[in-house]
Amino acid sequence: MPRTFHRKWLGIFALAVSPTLLLAQGATPQSHTVRQGDTLWDLAKQYRGDPFLWPDIYRLNTAVVADPHWIYPGEVLRLAGADTVPSVPTADTPAPPAEVAEAADSGSTPAAPTADTIAPAPVADTYPDSDTSNQQTLAQLTSATSSDEGAPLFGRRRADMLQETIKAYVEQPYRPLRRSEFYSSGFLTEGENLPFGKVLGPVTPQQIRSEGGNASALPYSLIAVEAPRAATYQVGDTLLIVQLGAELRPHDEVVMPTGLARIVDTVSGRYIASVDATYGPIRNGQRVLPAEKFTSSGTEHAVAVSEGVHARLLGGPGRQEMKAPQMVVFLDKGRADGVAAGDLFEVRRRAERLNDGSQRINELMATLQIVHVREHSATARIINVVSPDIPPGTDARQVAKLPS
Repeated sequence: MPRTFHRKWLGIFALAVSPTLLLAQGATPQSHTVRQGDTLWDLAKQYRGDPFLWPDIYRLNTAVVADPHWIYPGEVLRLAGADTVPSVPTADTPAPPAEVAEAADSGSTPAAPTADTIAPAPVADTYPDSDTSNQQTLAQLTSATSSDEGAPLFGRRRADMLQETIKAYVEQPYRPLRRSEFYSSGFLTEGENLPFGKVLGPVTPQQIRSEGGNASALPYSLIAVEAPRAATYQVGDTLLIVQLGAELRPHDEVVMPTGLARIVDTVSGRYIASVDATYGPIRNGQRVLPAEKFTSSGTEHAVAVSEGVHARLLGGPGRQEMKAPQMVVFLDKGRADGVAAGDLFEVRRRAERLNDGSQRINELMATLQIVHVREHSATARIINVVSPDIPPGTDARQVAKLPS
């Protein structure tokens, strides 16, 4: 076989096994417009050569992407920070400082900076701005990382990618309450006769065709829904898909959301809805409710209050006494008692003497943020846990409120 034939196949093989090298050599676009079927995993593989780097793209786009599991067609995502790094240096490497050159000639090592030249780390502010210290630390890391000079020949260095990730953490906009938390956390029925409709099952356009009872609807798929008796839906209405859980007396059943769907059509008296978000498996027979309107709380931080509302923790959807951050719990006080979305509560252990003679002290066990409020109950997410053994009936006190 001629030598040129061997070289031709070697070239083709090199192109096949080195896509990331070619990607690094090419110019990476600054943004990407999401198309149907795109995921952060796929975009990280396409633009960064490694799907496990998807958190980097998410952190650059927290102002656009509320939940990293779901991105939507038409969203424009940043793929790089504001300061881009050229693939080829635009200027010659500068000459080293005189003292460094002299040290190199003599074979000695330049003196290391003394401790006096290093600024002490700032002390974090007190609660409720407890994330200040983290941001200051990240800012220091950003400064340290950005001090590296020079530019790589092929693509960006991992240090530059780390810098962009850290900058995204520091610069992401603060939001006291997120839309996805508002809709996904659930609430208690409080004995109210809610206008439940019904999920009939996944469908194909223009047909009501139920599939297996265990099939779960995926984002952008279509489902057929049925409105409650004497009620109608309009095209464009957003419905909350839910399933009913155990009772938490005296506030009745737990309503746990599994997704959001939007009415797009009607067929033979039934309604066709497109699944816009999923929080759990969406199956035949689940209920639907008109979704409440989410109102953004702006960017204001909660302000401490001295005499806040005293409530009692009812438990969570799974009734687990061991609590962890982001778990959902319910309180026995609501809108009528002065509780509002965004409020912060502290769960505290009650001071008492036990049967064995030991003494319990009043100590902090967890911090909660209210994400949904009804008339006489509230839904909260745990944002910090000190002691996870939190049983139902534990006291909770309102310690901060968002400015009205």
